[in-house]
Amino acid sequence: MKGKQNISLLVFLAGIFLSSIAIAQSTPKNMSEKDILNIYEKQLTTGFQVRAMGESEIKKYIEKGKEGVASMEDFANSLSNLLPYRTQSSTAVLFFFFNNDTLYRFFIIPGKIKEQKVIPIKAKDLEQLNSDVYSTLHIYNLAANRAPQIRGLTPKAQKPPANMTFEKAINNATKILLPELFDEQYSNLIIIPAFSIGAFPFQLLKPYKDGSYLIDKCSFSIAPGIMDLVAIRKRMIKRNEAAEDSASFTFSNTLFVCNPDFPVNTDYIFPPLPGAKKEIENSLAYSEKYILLEGKNATRQNVMDNIRNCDVAYFATHGISDDKDPLDNNFLVLAGDKDPFLTSRNILSMRDSTFTEESKFPELVILSACQTGLGKSMEAGIFGGLARSFLIAGANQVIMSLWNVDDEATAYLMNRFVYYLQQPNLFVPSEPLRLAELDTRKKFPDPSQWASFSVYGVNY
Repeated sequence: MKGKQNISLLVFLAGIFLSSIAIAQSTPKNMSEKDILNIYEKQLTTGFQVRAMGESEIKKYIEKGKEGVASMEDFANSLSNLLPYRTQSSTAVLFFFFNNDTLYRFFIIPGKIKEQKVIPIKAKDLEQLNSDVYSTLHIYNLAANRAPQIRGLTPKAQKPPANMTFEKAINNATKILLPELFDEQYSNLIIIPAFSIGAFPFQLLKPYKDGSYLIDKCSFSIAPGIMDLVAIRKRMIKRNEAAEDSASFTFSNTLFVCNPDFPVNTDYIFPPLPGAKKEIENSLAYSEKYILLEGKNATRQNVMDNIRNCDVAYFATHGISDDKDPLDNNFLVLAGDKDPFLTSRNILSMRDSTFTEESKFPELVILSACQTGLGKSMEAGIFGGLARSFLIAGANQVIMSLWNVDDEATAYLMNRFVYYLQQPNLFVPSEPLRLAELDTRKKFPDPSQWASFSVYGVNY
């Protein structure tokens, strides 16, 4: 680092039509900021238990991000020390907290809580925000056509809900997810989600008076939680990884995992990915030093033997997401007829439970695979998925996908992303990804082809 620098998609997004939503103006008197943070901590603890983390480890993990943050005002003030000074005037944070059929939305800038709203809404209606956008973009058809398939089962394409259009779905979501105070002055947005909000394509929201997309003027990243955001920024600052000025990313020591010989004795049939090899070949040119695992060599054991020695881990393969058994049924598909899946459990096993500053793990993990941003949707966000597993294991950022992505479009997008990573930017890697998606939109205009990827983690 240099600088002064999903086959259970249908289950995951199932719900009913969006109900009418009333928006209140302030936090209820019986729910103080301290109450919110106490309940939020319990929600996080429950989520980490899904990841088979022990009580003492969970406590240690959470405590690293709690120091000096006893209230939402403390959190707002801490951003003034955690975020680069030159980016503070253009950075905003959205923190979502869900409890008792109520969504609390905090709009925060460094040093100040600009707005807080209370939105009465049931969990099924909150997840419907995602489902409406996905169905109107025919994402479920993509799942039927491109995703790995269970042998003997032919997925059925779904139709959008009656009278639901893409524009209507986006307008509904924009009203819930973005405050009216959000405007062009903010060029970077940090989202701390509840439930499935982290799997929403924020690129497609339309907050501006000219009707343009969020991505036209603002990059964004998904932070897994308040404690995670604080703890990771502190770690980055201590390691001198946090940029105070513009930053760029050099592929100095990279692990590439590409086009495995997909197993033939599993419950799934894996379609070929002809664009994956081209995608990786382009990135090799930017790498000073690398390990390439492809074909029969792209095994789970080889990945686990090499990943801790690299600064970047780049996977171009298939991914599976499941919310019923998130530790073992969320995985990347690798080679071999024996143990060919790199599961969330495997990834978590590589973490250093002492959380020392010296822990070695790739800073950036690129998951150029389907549905790597999905998992078990819970009150404090998505747990059990691949992206969060990599973050707990020690990564600073994960490039994740929200749906089954077009092979050719993904190769083009990732090539542009790697290119922009080499250029100085204030927000890395979210700004390079934004620029790459804008380039991809010119060549592949359908949002289903360019709006799937998000940054999960903390920018430099």
